Amino acid sequence: MDDKEKKELVDAVKSDLVKETKDDIEKINKLIADERKHYEDTLKGRLSEADFKVYQEKSAADELLVKKKIDELEIKLKTAAVIGAAGETKEKSPETKAFLNYIRKGTVAPEEQKLMRVSEDVTGGYVSPIEFRARLITLLTEFSPIRQIASVETIGGSGVEFPKEGVDSVTAAWPDESLVAGDYKFALEKLEPFELRALVTPKRTLLEDAAFNVEEYIQRKTAEKFAKKEGAAFVSGSGVSKPEGLLTNAGVAAVASGDANLLTADGIIKLIYGLSDYYAKSAKFIMKRSTVLAVRLFKEATTNRYLWEPSYQAGQPSTLLGYPIIEAIDMPAVAAGAWPILFGDFKAGYMIVDRADVVMQRLLEVYATQGLVGFLFWKRVDAQVMLAEAIRKQVVSA
Repeated sequence: MDDKEKKELVDAVKSDLVKETKDDIEKINKLIADERKHYEDTLKGRLSEADFKVYQEKSAADELLVKKKIDELEIKLKTAAVIGAAGETKEKSPETKAFLNYIRKGTVAPEEQKLMRVSEDVTGGYVSPIEFRARLITLLTEFSPIRQIASVETIGGSGVEFPKEGVDSVTAAWPDESLVAGDYKFALEKLEPFELRALVTPKRTLLEDAAFNVEEYIQRKTAEKFAKKEGAAFVSGSGVSKPEGLLTNAGVAAVASGDANLLTADGIIKLIYGLSDYYAKSAKFIMKRSTVLAVRLFKEATTNRYLWEPSYQAGQPSTLLGYPIIEAIDMPAVAAGAWPILFGDFKAGYMIVDRADVVMQRLLEVYATQGLVGFLFWKRVDAQVMLAEAIRKQVVSA
């Protein structure tokens, strides 16, 4: 897809969004007007209380469907914006211009008020424009190694249910074989994104400087702060008020290193072959930098050749026994009883769910004496191990 096609795609989706959203707003207004009329009819005795209750329930259901459609359209536009970011013109949307003007000046002009979406969850907060959020998510992915290899979904509501797979025995059969489906189990796992906040406090003089790229600065700093908190949770989060970590899930099987205090080459090999062939073909290692050093020193006993295979191709990770190594600072260091290495197909085994909206509050008075302006960003994220059999962890143990 060339730049022109990318821009046409984004423009087309934006046009559809405007038209469909306008239609949906008209539907909501009609629902409100209809309900008011029915309420008046009830007061006049023209409609029984029972019939009115039935109508209210149907009206509420219809309104929820319309709101869900609006959320889906917004997510669709966000995805298209990410795809076409490289090919879009540098001209910013009116919504983004109004949002950036608010960041710099702290005020919203009357003609810009209709372009700003007020948050329903955070008092005094504004929902950031789609372009702003798309860039923030792109940066967040660059900073987060787990996001780069896990399955990531974006939702518009407060939560979502996904099927959580269990171990299957037989899922396909020839005519002369029996097809057994009873052992193939699905449980619906509900992911309800948790609130995560990040505070960025640039100097007021920087905001007043027209040459300073305040948008890029705030996006990058916010993404860095979010990535640090998320990174720790994706590895060892408890699942209570924060995402469930890869190491926390009890279903992820552990493979002993073969030594009470150290990693061993034999332990690494057993870790690899402890994973099913199906998931091993897409598997990767996750470990912190100090653990990478330890495994770089492993040698084959007979040839004295290093097991580590450095990458000489830009953008490609080094490999260990043919599998890519992903560095994650939040992984534990090598120590007795620790889990310093994860190995598996994380796209199949681990899911991250983001809520589409990112809300911002501008805080001036709190930091005024320091010559700073605070920007408090709110997002929601959850994550869980969805298929434990696709992942293995190495425990430092004899």
